[in-house]
Formats: sequence, structure tokens, C-alpha cells
Amino acid sequence: MIASTDYVVQLLNLPQPDFAIAKTDIQYLVNCAYQMSAFAGLDPVDAELTVGEELSRLACLSCHRQPSIEVLSYEDMILANPVQSDPRVYCLGAAGVEERDFCLGHQLIESELQLAIDALLELRDAAGADARQCLSVCLERLESANNVLTRFYEHMSPDLFGQFRVFYGKNPYKNRLGPSGRFSARIVAVSVLLVGEELFQQRPQFYRDVYRLSEYYPQGCIHEVFRWLSPDNRSAELTPTWLEGKADFPKSATISPVMERHGNEIGKLRASCVYALDQFTRMHRITALKYTVEPGRPTVGVEASESVEVVLSQRLLTAARP
Repeated sequence: MIASTDYVVQLLNLPQPDFAIAKTDIQYLVNCAYQMSAFAGLDPVDAELTVGEELSRLACLSCHRQPSIEVLSYEDMILANPVQSDPRVYCLGAAGVEERDFCLGHQLIESELQLAIDALLELRDAAGADARQCLSVCLERLESANNVLTRFYEHMSPDLFGQFRVFYGKNPYKNRLGPSGRFSARIVAVSVLLVGEELFQQRPQFYRDVYRLSEYYPQGCIHEVFRWLSPDNRSAELTPTWLEGKADFPKSATISPVMERHGNEIGKLRASCVYALDQFTRMHRITALKYTVEPGRPTVGVEASESVEVVLSQRLLTAARP
């Protein structure tokens, strides 16, 4: 079907909202072909034949127009997936409903994180911003995001999760990581704005990993964060000099300079936001342990050379509790 029709012109002429969905469809198809090839035990040559030249070409073109990793990404699965109206899922029946709800829950979390970011950016950048209002909104949104994550932990079916999770693993032929909450650029943004300098002092590996794995993140958001972190560097995607110990951390990327002008009461409100972010990270950690690590399922967002525990705890400013 794909080979019989020239979809290239149609794809490249789509308006951006429609293109984002089309790219998601293409990546879902490509990922399915690779995963099914692996299930069948095909070698790399036969796996590429299964995907097909035309579908591979469409996938490359879609990533060229909208830069991203050349496999199914977190952005494809969560941000571009029209879950509420026409969800892209692999499973049918109860497992398909659970898969849809998994994606929808992540979309809700991303929406809450964006509202927290907006509030923090207003506090950081807008002259005369109401610090109490901005931080209160941030706190409310982070607590709401944590509530969604808590519902995952308490109510998601391990068996149904296992049924759809196999389709979102690491690409078995390209040595590429799968879509993972680790690659939420918005949680990186909130972390930088709230505790950017403290993270650098206590968890510098967090920043090293973000830069090293930057292609896995939604590109628009992560490169905006990189611009904050390299305000005087046009090549903001390159590893910054402060991460190499050759310059001071750019406090201007954070709300810290603004906080220095406020008193103890506003400081306590900021501390509540930091605590809420810490709780979100801890909830993500124990949820991943419950549904992925403890049942022995492979971790899709962690490289073989990395420690799962370290990755799950790398945004915490205090040691992770068992």
C-alpha cells in the first residue's frame, strides 16, 4: 500500500498539527515492524526488508522536517499522540484501554508541568511578577502532576501494563532507547528553574546525561532549556563550559536571582515547590520499580552501562529512600 502511492509530497505539505500526527503514525508503524521482527527472530537484513524501503524513507523525511531521534520517541508516543480523540495504541481490549490511559495520564502530567513552567518563567522574567501567585500556581500544578503519577502507582494493572509495554522497548536493531518518562523535557525545565544550581552542585551527572541524550527529548523544549543554560552561546546545544568546570553555573536560568529579593515567607513557598518536585521524582522512581524493575522487565530509557537506581534518583537533592 505504501509502495504504491507517493506519500512524500503529501507528508511534507501537511500543516504542522497534522504533520505531527502523521509522523507519529509513521514511527508507530516502523516501531511495530522492528518489534515484530525481533519477536520472530529475524536478522537485521530481514528486519529492514520487513520495514520496507518506502516506509523507512517516510520515517527519515519526517525526522528531517521535525528533528528527533530516528525511532519512536517520547514526543511521538505522548505529546503528539491524539489520545483523547483518536489514540494510537498497539493493543486491543482491556490492554488497549490501559495503554490509552497510560498515554493520557502522561499527557495530563505534561500539561501540568507546562503550567508550572509558565508560572516559573513569569516569576523569572516578568518585571513586577507576583511571586506568591507564581509559586502558588507552580506548587498546585506539581502536586496535581504527582496525583496523576500516584494513580498510576496505585491502580495500573501490572499484567495489562506488561502486555502493551513489550511494544515500547528499545529498538532491537538500532541500539536506540525506547520512549521513556526520563525524556520529558518539561520535567528538566521545571528542575532547572526551581533547583538548577543545586542540581549542578549535587547531581552534575543529571546535566551530563541530559546533554548526552538530548536527541531523545522533545527538541523544541529541550533546546529552549539549553538556551537558558547557555545565554551567551549561540551553539546552545553543545556541552556548556560551566559543565566542564570552566565557568560559573548560569543562575539567570533559574528563579534564584529573583528569590534573593524576597523574604522568608516567599522562600518557604519556593521550598514547598522544591519538596513537591522531589515527591514527584520519588513517585516516578517507586512506580518504575514496581512495574518495570521488580518484575524483571527491561528498562527502555536506561543504557546498559547505566545504573537504573542512579537514573531514577538523579533529580533528587537528597538520597533516595528504599
